[in-house]
Amino acid sequence: MKKIFKTSAMGILAALLMGNSINAFAHKVGIVDMQTVYSQLPQMAKIEQALKSEFSERRQELEKLQGDIRFEAEKFKRESATMSEEQKTQLREKIQGMQKSLAEKGRPLEQEIKQRQNQELAKVQKMILDAIENVAKKGKFDEVRLKETTIYFNPDKVSDLSDDIVEAVSKK
Repeated sequence: MKKIFKTSAMGILAALLMGNSINAFAHKVGIVDMQTVYSQLPQMAKIEQALKSEFSERRQELEKLQGDIRFEAEKFKRESATMSEEQKTQLREKIQGMQKSLAEKGRPLEQEIKQRQNQELAKVQKMILDAIENVAKKGKFDEVRLKETTIYFNPDKVSDLSDDIVEAVSKK
């Protein structure tokens, strides 16, 4: 009787283990290459263009100021030998004032541009995450991973969903 019990218990245990291993093989995994997704999305080009036009006037102002600084610095190099000490001092102070103005205007502009980029990227990231979830549900994937954080995957057993994600997000 004990022998039958042990044999039955071992048989049930073996069946359970086989069932688990069969489920492990049925685990469907997808992978997404975010760099590919971002580089192929038309929304990214639109964001870049929108930000360029939004900040173009202020950037042009800073570029003009940089050009003026270069001009004055070259003028100083060319003409310093013939200038009086007072003229040299005035020109140095002018250049330093222009550089200070450039820094005071440049830093806030950079911060504002970064803030706007982050706002726009957050919108795109939300669309990407929604698309990943939808594609995963439609394809009945058990798991979706980022290619960037995955050391190795077997391309025969793991599906690359990047193109599907780009297609889904591009439609929005």
